[in-house]
Amino acid sequence: MMEYVKLKPGYRTALNDSTLVPDSPKHMATEKFYHAVAGSRLHLQDEEYLFAPAIFSLEREPAYIYTYSYAREENWAAYTQNLTPDSYQGEDYIFDRECYFRVCVKRKDGADLKQDDFEKAPTLAAYYHEEPEYQEKPFFQKEIEKTVETVRRSGSPGMLKLCLVADTHATVNGTWADTGANIQRVSAQVGYDALIHLGDLTDGMVSKGLTEEYVNTIIGDLEKCGAPVYITPGNHDCNYFRNRDVFSQEEMRRVYRLRGEGLDYYVDMPGFSVRMIFLSSFEDKAPVRYGYAPEQLTWLRETLYRSPEGTKFLVFSHDAPLAKLDYWSFLIRNGEELLDLLEECNAKEHYQVIGFFYGHTHADYIFEECSFPVISVGCAKLEYFTDKKPQGVTVYERKAGTVSQDLWDSLLVDFDSQKLKLVRFGAGEDREASFAKKKSCYKENALQKRKGRKMKIWAHRGASGHAPENTMPAFELAWQLGADGIELDVQLTKDGVPVVIHDETVDRVSDRTGWVKDFTFEEIRELNVNKNFPAYGKVGIPTLAEVYDFVKTTDMTVNLELKNSSVFYGQLEEKVLELAEEKGIGERIIYSSFNHYSMRRIKELAPQARVAFLYSNGILDIADYAQRYGAFAVHPYMKNTEYPDMMKECREKGIRVHVWTVNEKEDMDRMSALGVDAAITNYVERG
Repeated sequence: MMEYVKLKPGYRTALNDSTLVPDSPKHMATEKFYHAVAGSRLHLQDEEYLFAPAIFSLEREPAYIYTYSYAREENWAAYTQNLTPDSYQGEDYIFDRECYFRVCVKRKDGADLKQDDFEKAPTLAAYYHEEPEYQEKPFFQKEIEKTVETVRRSGSPGMLKLCLVADTHATVNGTWADTGANIQRVSAQVGYDALIHLGDLTDGMVSKGLTEEYVNTIIGDLEKCGAPVYITPGNHDCNYFRNRDVFSQEEMRRVYRLRGEGLDYYVDMPGFSVRMIFLSSFEDKAPVRYGYAPEQLTWLRETLYRSPEGTKFLVFSHDAPLAKLDYWSFLIRNGEELLDLLEECNAKEHYQVIGFFYGHTHADYIFEECSFPVISVGCAKLEYFTDKKPQGVTVYERKAGTVSQDLWDSLLVDFDSQKLKLVRFGAGEDREASFAKKKSCYKENALQKRKGRKMKIWAHRGASGHAPENTMPAFELAWQLGADGIELDVQLTKDGVPVVIHDETVDRVSDRTGWVKDFTFEEIRELNVNKNFPAYGKVGIPTLAEVYDFVKTTDMTVNLELKNSSVFYGQLEEKVLELAEEKGIGERIIYSSFNHYSMRRIKELAPQARVAFLYSNGILDIADYAQRYGAFAVHPYMKNTEYPDMMKECREKGIRVHVWTVNEKEDMDRMSALGVDAAITNYVERG
């Protein structure tokens, strides 16, 4: 057969190797990698040009399998370094071995390539080759037989049979061809009712056109099984990563053949009283990218409660509903709200949620704290590394050229026994989970875990690692992440209003410059302080009163730092004490400052107030010092905990220790082991 080699106008890089495609306007190359076998021929159709194939062997870089690593151009073939400036020719090129290749082209006269050349690009070269038939791998034969036998043995009349595959991340010289063939061979013997892909079909890091070509291959291979194919899109499927050639929602619906008006849809399975619901779980423009939008939950509620009585629901999503089930997410946006909705539905006598399935984590896990099973499916991609995984999951060893190269499941829904049976093909073990209704306890368990923490976790300027510091979104996010308290900074405007901001100037966080003390309240309210987190849109500086109103709806402690070391704000102490009394939360506030005179002033005005001495460098006899002036606590920079007997002396004198800024998990664990009372951190989720 003949195929035109499509040259990418202006495409000048290949594996970042300047010897492959020189970075100059004199060359262009194919973006796509083509597959050749011995005897394939590359022919140049226009004598004005010269070409040279860059050859890639079938060797694989182990890093892509054994570490968290994605090949920049979705290519697992190894460049042979064959291309040199003298490689360009006009004669046909005959391949002497199986390999992958891409083609580089330049003008014969040495001139720069012009727009006319780019417009000719699709017809400059033609590739003549015989499409080789798929070669079955003998080491899969017994696994195919075992899987078919297990499905048949486990099956019963009226059982729903689904093929469940996740995270193929298909690449050049990857293993999808084997996975697709294995699914087809098992399907031919067991007869799936549907095939479901849980997302991340490819790495999503090449052009939209090439991604679509790869996706068509995967879906086409699944469709050869003769049953419906349903996709729930993953984060990589929007083509967001690295290349930013992002799919629109309309393009995603078309490319992944989604059935809904948006990215969410449902399918009723005739004869089973089952409604399968498919939810998207990634929005690249959202401040918290993983999760579910409010309009999705509205749609889901309608989809659930417009179903006929007696309907059973299978829910599929690329990502998990809770951050603790996903290494990559500090928060799943509206994930708890999603579970609440499903729990509410499952409590109805005439409905039943029989399972929530997700991929993304590249690991196996069954979460059983909900009233229905929440099940993670390992990745079909050939991958084996155990770090960067959620706590408690199972990761199976994988090795190319063995049965463990592959990984996917036959999902059997046994309505009689109310069990979900997952029959594993490849790496891993068969699993089983009951979907008989039970009491949900995930919220109670999360609450008990937070309440049982000996070292409290306080969010430094709110959840400032993920949201604009010292803003309402940061404080609200801290509460969502399970913070025991928040740390914030207060200053006064020109007209004496207590506002929450750290620096004495607005330069670092806002779109303006100037001193906080020189802005009136109305002027400072106009500032946008989203400089480091633009996805949040316009975010203003809150008043201390607004923060206190929010805090009253939670049980969080407030560590209020008075910013009066560089600028001595008159009446600052009086104003914050009056506001605490007005809002009725004085007993939940700890006042702190680097200005220890200010803390003494607080104690003079309100002897019952709790104050803490902030410091960054060593102070002699810090425990004695704190006790002498009636301090409730000391707030040292983390390094100060290394001074001999510092913690011991504070313990003996009843002085609490709240350490800043503890951002790394190892430091969290170390502070906890030392007996620190609270860790102040930008990343609550690491506590």
